[in-house]
Amino acid sequence: MKRSLRFVACLLALSACGGPTPEPVADGGAVPVPDGGPGDPSDGSVDASTEPADASAVVDAGADAGPSACGAERPDVAAIRGTEGVVIGRDGTLYCSQSGGVGRLRVGGAPEPRWVRISGASTVWGLALDARNETLYVGSPSTGSIHRIDLGAATPAATVFVSGAGAPNGLTLGPDGALYFSDFGGDAVLRVALEGTSGTATQVTSSPILGANGVAFEADGHLLVASYQAGTIVRLTLDAAGAETARETLVRGVGAADGLALDVEGRIYVSLNGAGDVVRFEADGTNRTNVVGGLDAAAGLEFGAGPLGCRDLYVATGGAMVRVEDLPAEGADVPWHGAGG
Repeated sequence: MKRSLRFVACLLALSACGGPTPEPVADGGAVPVPDGGPGDPSDGSVDASTEPADASAVVDAGADAGPSACGAERPDVAAIRGTEGVVIGRDGTLYCSQSGGVGRLRVGGAPEPRWVRISGASTVWGLALDARNETLYVGSPSTGSIHRIDLGAATPAATVFVSGAGAPNGLTLGPDGALYFSDFGGDAVLRVALEGTSGTATQVTSSPILGANGVAFEADGHLLVASYQAGTIVRLTLDAAGAETARETLVRGVGAADGLALDVEGRIYVSLNGAGDVVRFEADGTNRTNVVGGLDAAAGLEFGAGPLGCRDLYVATGGAMVRVEDLPAEGADVPWHGAGG
């Protein structure tokens, strides 16, 4: 959920670029990313041999643990490397985007690198999970498409759900059951209904959000959007059709803002891709607090669910995936974590 504008321009005209994906030029604090995947010096795959399990997988946030409504499982995520997006199902299965496809880690199992490959998708960014219909949605700027994976299939495979999607970056489900996604290169947020095996996106935003990146819905239905280029978090008011009717800039001064996540108290967690930090704000955008730092190209954020600890935050990075443990509150009640899903 990051890249310079030059890099995105190349992705959006991939056929004209030819050859391997060029190394992006740092812009707005971005970290240069090698060809192999988001920040991974190899090929973005899950590699259990590159780093010991205790090197950077677990970070203690220093908050009081307290009871959790979910489980207490903490799978080893240090071997999961070079990821951009992350989403966790209500059964605790972790899905992560990687160069060329999607990886998976099931509770009690071993990492499955590129569990599902996506044809032509040299770069894969955001993920969203429709748990009710057992479907995973995956954004790829190199194909310009949103792909779907039927999790209930005997042999899950990726098919194109939305074509002409630009550079789909952050993905989430709305309270209306639709898929919302940011188009990083188009500086916009779009919406698509999930009926059927293919969909057509309509624009949500009424004016540009530069380098639109992470997206997350608040409990009251407002949509938060991270602007990577402006370093802001924008709050959108939407009408019943999912179109923007008003906006406010909630947070400023967060250069290269990437992934977003919320806890049940409405606090906002933001990954700062260039700085390698995750920071937290109150629901009104005040009281900036550092959660964790020193990460390699911090990107997607997701709270644990099901058998996993709900106060644990998983951070996709260009290096090893990181888990920040025992945060002040559980993750927000999102559709893909609920029992009714």
